[in-house]
Amino acid sequence: MGTNDVEKIIEKVFPDYFDRFDLPEGAHEESIKVYRACRSGKCDRDSFIPTFEQNGCKLKQGQEKDDPSVYSLSTFEKPNHIKMWASLNSDMHVPFKIAIGYTDPRHGVVQRTRERKSKSKSHVDWWLYRDAEPYMEFELIDDFEKHLKEYLEGRDRK
Repeated sequence: MGTNDVEKIIEKVFPDYFDRFDLPEGAHEESIKVYRACRSGKCDRDSFIPTFEQNGCKLKQGQEKDDPSVYSLSTFEKPNHIKMWASLNSDMHVPFKIAIGYTDPRHGVVQRTRERKSKSKSHVDWWLYRDAEPYMEFELIDDFEKHLKEYLEGRDRK
């Protein structure tokens, strides 16, 4: 954030569609370092729209109305997991544009999905407040493949 920027105050109010489900008990404010695949190729609103809004505020076939994951912004703690997720989504284009940042609590609450679903690995659900601008907390990784390689090498040395 530049020195002339004024931090926007975001009211802790969720979008109206949040009345369709209950936030999980474990949802809380926490700053977690995460990755996000950017559909627009930029860190902007279009790349940081929760799943439900991205689908035109409609459930896709097979989605449950009361599943909190449907209404969250998907992020991942590990770069290899975001790469796998992006490669499975048909609307993502190679080379993937991946951003890194933090789940700043002023934008919403989070939960590591594995706390509810054991097979979720490093996925983090982030339920955003109505006027949240989570993309302000992220920056694109210039060379994601290099970043991923360095991450994996560092992990393997431990």
